[in-house]
Amino acid sequence: MERVIGIDLGTTNSCVAIVEGGVPLVLPGPSGQRAFPSVLAIDEQGQRLLGQTARRQAVLNAEHTATALKRLLGLRFGHPQVRQLSEMVAYRIVTGPSDELRIVLRNEQFSVTELVSALLLDLKKAAEAYLGQPVTRTVLTAPLAFSDAQRIALRDAARMAGLDVMRIIADPIAAALAHGIGTSEHRAQRVAVYDLGGGTFDFALLEMSSGVHEIRASTCDAFLGGQDFDRRLLDYLVFGFAKDHKIDLRQDRTALQRLRDAVEKAKCDLSVDEEVTIEVPFIISTGTSEPLHLHRVINRAKFEELTEDLVERTIQLCRGALSEAGVEPHSVDAVIVVGGMARVPRVQKALTELFGRTPIGGVVPEEALAVGAALQGAALSQTPSASTTFELSPHHLGLLVGGGKVFRLVSAGTQLPYEAAHVFTTARDHQTALRLVILEGDSELASECKILGEFVFSGFLAAARENTEVEVRFSAAQNGDLTVTATDLREQRREQHTFRLTASLLSSETDGSKSPLGSYELETQRTDELSRNQSRAEQLISDILGMLPKAEQAVAGSELGLDAMRRARSAIERARIAIIRGESVAIVDARHVLERTAAMLRGVTASLR
Repeated sequence: MERVIGIDLGTTNSCVAIVEGGVPLVLPGPSGQRAFPSVLAIDEQGQRLLGQTARRQAVLNAEHTATALKRLLGLRFGHPQVRQLSEMVAYRIVTGPSDELRIVLRNEQFSVTELVSALLLDLKKAAEAYLGQPVTRTVLTAPLAFSDAQRIALRDAARMAGLDVMRIIADPIAAALAHGIGTSEHRAQRVAVYDLGGGTFDFALLEMSSGVHEIRASTCDAFLGGQDFDRRLLDYLVFGFAKDHKIDLRQDRTALQRLRDAVEKAKCDLSVDEEVTIEVPFIISTGTSEPLHLHRVINRAKFEELTEDLVERTIQLCRGALSEAGVEPHSVDAVIVVGGMARVPRVQKALTELFGRTPIGGVVPEEALAVGAALQGAALSQTPSASTTFELSPHHLGLLVGGGKVFRLVSAGTQLPYEAAHVFTTARDHQTALRLVILEGDSELASECKILGEFVFSGFLAAARENTEVEVRFSAAQNGDLTVTATDLREQRREQHTFRLTASLLSSETDGSKSPLGSYELETQRTDELSRNQSRAEQLISDILGMLPKAEQAVAGSELGLDAMRRARSAIERARIAIIRGESVAIVDARHVLERTAAMLRGVTASLR
C-alpha cells in the first residue's frame, strides 16, 4: 500500500513525516536536519535553491530570497497583511492580474502558489528518497484562521507538486493526535492547544474522544508569531546602532539580513541561556571610514521586557476563547504546545499560570503537526472515515442584499459540516430573477467582504414585490466546499451550485450604494417569519430525533460523546418550550442551536457508514 505523508508547511520551517510500523517518523532532508527551512531563492546563475541551501545564501542574496511565503498564501495584493509583510522582507512583492500577488526574484515574477508548490515538492522528494518509492498522497495541516481561499491555494500548491491531498486538518487537531489524544486508547479529554509558530498564533479548545474530534472554541492572530518576536529584538538593535553611529541598518538589505539571522539565533539561545552576545562583524561600511561592527550583550530579562506584550496578547486570546466556550482554564485536562516559540521560558510560565498545569511533553513542538498529519494519513489510508473532525468556519458567510449590506447566514465559529437557510423575497414589482452573491467576511458592509461566488436564479412568475419567495440554503462539506441551493417556494423550482471558494476581492461594482443589482435585487423575507422559524425548528427536531440512536451508538463509552448527546436532547427540549410559548426570539435562537446540533450529529453518524 502506498504511504501517506504528513506535511506541516510552516512559516519558518516545514516538516514531513510518515508512519512506519505504527510509529510516526519525522523524515530528514538532504543535510540530515529534520526541519526544512521554508525558503526559496534564485542565485546569479538563475538556479532555484531550496531549504537549507537557500537559507545559507540569504545574507548575500537577500533581495532574491523568498521567506514567510505561508503568510502570503491565498491573499490579494491589497490585503493589510501583505503591506505589513512587505516592510519586513528584502524581496519585492508586486501586484499581478486581478490583484493577485507576485514575488519578484531575479526580475522574474512568480505566484505565491507556485513558490509554495516548490517547497512542497522538496518535502515530497525527501519522503521518496527515504522510502525508495513514489509518493502521491498527503495530509496537510493549516492554521484555524486560514480562510477557504487560503486552504484552496494550499491544496492547489500541493496538486502542482504532484500530491493528492486526502485531507487538510486544523493544526490543533494534528497536535492533539500527535500526543495520542482522541485515539481509542485514551479516555475523552478536554484539551487546550497553544500554537505559537513562526508566523501565526492559534489557540483551540478541543473535546476529543475515540474517533470524534470537536473544536469547542478557537481564536487566532494571523500576524503574531516568532518573526514578530524577532522583530522586537531586531528593532531594539537597529535603533541602538542608529543612536551610536547615526546609520539606519534597515536601509541596507544585506546588513539587515545578517542581523535578522543573528537575532533569530539569539532568541533560540535565550531559551536555554540567561545571556547571549550578538556579534555581527563588518555589518556595514560608510565608504569614508573603517567598517562598523555590531556588538551587544542581551539577557533573557531584556528580551522578555521587549516581548512581554506579545506573550500577554496570546494569553488574552486564550482567555477570550475559553470564556466564549464557558470553560474555566483549570478544568482543562491537558495543555499542548506547538511551534518553536513554545520553548520560550516566558511562554511556558504564562501557560502554567493560566491553566494551573505545565504543558505536556513527549513530542518535539516543531514536529508535532507533521506527526499528527502522518497519523491521520495512516488512519485514512486504512479507513476513510477513521475520524470525525468538527472544524470551524473561520469567517461569517452571507448574501449581498439591498443597500450594499450583508445578510449573514452563517456565523464565524460554526462547526463544519453545517447547513443554514433563510427565505428571501424580490425587492421590486414584476421582478423575475435574483442575483445571489455569496460573501465571506466579518463586516456588515459588502464592500469590505470577499466574494466567494455568485449566480443568477431566474424564471419567476412576475408578481408584486415580496410575493416571490426564495429559500437560499448554504451547505458546507467537511472539505470546506460550499453548496448553495436556491428554491422557488411557489413553483418548487430549485437550482444548486457548488463553489470552489476562491474568494476574489469584492469589486467596487458591487457597492450597494450604487444599486448594482437592478432588477436582480433581493431582500430578506418579511412576512410570517415566526411560523417559518417554527416550522424549521420542528423539522430539525424530527431530523435530530432520527439521528440520535445511531449517534449514541457511535459515541458509546465516550464521556464527551455522551455529554454531546445530552446537549442535543436538551436543545430539543428548549426548542419545544420556545415553540409552545410562541416566543419569536427564543425560537430563532433555538433554531440556530438545532442547526448546529444536526450538523454535529450528521458528522458523528457519517463515521458509521
